[in-house]
Formats: sequence, structure tokens, C-alpha cells
Amino acid sequence: MAQAVRDINLPARKDTPTRRGFGVDKIVLTLVFLYLIIPLGATLVFGLSTGNGINLSTYNQVFTDADFSHTLLVSLGLALASTLLTVLLVTPTAYWIQLRLPRARPLMDFLALVPFAVPAIVMAFGLIEVYGTGNTLVNILSLGLVPLFSNQPFNIVNTPPLLVCAYVIVSLPFVYRPIDNNLRAINTKVLSEAAYSLGSGWWRTFLTIIIPNILPGVISAALLTFSTAMGEFTLASLFGIYTFPIYLNATGQNDAHKAASLTILSFILTLICVLGIILLVRIRPGSRGSEDRLDIVAAK
Repeated sequence: MAQAVRDINLPARKDTPTRRGFGVDKIVLTLVFLYLIIPLGATLVFGLSTGNGINLSTYNQVFTDADFSHTLLVSLGLALASTLLTVLLVTPTAYWIQLRLPRARPLMDFLALVPFAVPAIVMAFGLIEVYGTGNTLVNILSLGLVPLFSNQPFNIVNTPPLLVCAYVIVSLPFVYRPIDNNLRAINTKVLSEAAYSLGSGWWRTFLTIIIPNILPGVISAALLTFSTAMGEFTLASLFGIYTFPIYLNATGQNDAHKAASLTILSFILTLICVLGIILLVRIRPGSRGSEDRLDIVAAK
């Protein structure tokens, strides 16, 4: 009987061949690959050429430049801090809205799109104006925290902490969307109620049940935030903080070959981060168990 059911459910075979297109997909993939590789190859050759041939003197100049290591470390620190803060703020908030306040989801969708409508230069001048002067309304709404942190020795104007907060705002659309999509993909309410029925609290459910199931979205959000913070130029320039993009821009105005070499190095750094995140997603512990738990709960 079971064999008969399986035979009935089997799709009918087609005598016509299913493979068509004469390798068009491979041709398109090759064209896209060349479209991405050829500019990088040209940039690499231009960075290595000095007019008398190709040598590695440009990279020697880059690695011996003190500003290179300084700005790279500053940008990495700002990017890591922004990524950690953004993920810690957005992930519990998105889960809480998905579970307890579903009617507030349109509001969050709107707030997540606001940074796209506000130019970075407007945001920078707004933050400097608010935290650099005694704005009475802001002082009242902040319960006195703004004047406390706006005066010495707690000045935060044109400092890395305020720049990190600006990066968090800029990265909000790139963080909220993948996390919210992953929360919608899983049955968040059913998983949470099943965990509550077994005696698990809110935070334990969030950390041990929800996070493992939405980890790909969280990692994607972290990657987007990290890339945005590493490449942000306008905010860092207006805040007067010497970051890697500013160093790259200043180098390009003085030495185009050195700037090309720096571009290749920044691409390699980004590629390493992407590959590391992909590897983390593939080999993360308990991923198979998380999927099994999800299937079991959904079956119930």
C-alpha cells in the first residue's frame, strides 16, 4: 500500500530533455565574473606598475606607513563596536515586536527606512548641533544626560562614541530587515510558547531557541553593518576622526598607485570577512539540531 502511494505521488516522467539553453547560464556567470574581476585586475596592475615595470615597492610603502596601520585599527574598532551595538539593540527589539507587538511592525518598518531619507551630512551636523550646544528641549527629554555628557571631561562631540552611534543609525535598515525576515520565516510564536510551556524564561528562550534559528540573518546583518562602517566617509570626515576611508581619499589625491594598492588591500580584507562569516554559518555548532527542533515544533 505504501509503495502504491509513493508511486502515485511520483511525478510523471518527461521524454523530452530537461536541459536546455546550450550553457547560457554558464555564459552569464562567466560574464558576471569577468565584470567583477577585470576592474580589480586592472587596479592591481596599476598599483604595481611604476613606469619602469612591475614591482612591490608600492605595497612596501603602504605597510611602512604609520597612518595605514593607525587608520585601519581605528576603522576596525569603530566597525566592530557599531556591529556589536547594532545587533544587540535590534535583535531583541525585533523579536519583542514579532512576539508581543505585531501592530508596531509598520512603525518599525518606517523607522528602519528613515536613515535612507536623511543624508549623512545632515545627520552629522544635527548630532554636532545637539550634543555641542545647550538645547533646552533635548536636555529635558534626555533627563539631563545631554548636558552631563556635553561638558568636560565627558565631551562626546567629534569623538568615536558619537560616531559609533551615528554608524548604528546609518546601519539600521541593513540590520533590521534581514533579522525581521528570519523571524518571519520561522514560527516565532509557536517556538516561544513551546519553550515557555517547558519552563524557559524570555531571555533563555531568546538566546537558546530564537537566536540559533535566526543566526544566518543575524550574521548577514552583522556583515552589512561591518561593511557600512568600514566604508563610511562622510560622517567620519565631518566628525574629524581619521579613519581608513579618509586615509584612502587623501592618499589618492597624492599618489594614485598607492591608492590603487590600498583599494586592493581593502577588498581583500572585506573578502576575508565575508568568507569568515560564510564559514561561520556553515560550521556553527548545533545548526542541525536547531533545524530539527524547528521541524519537531512545527510538526506539533
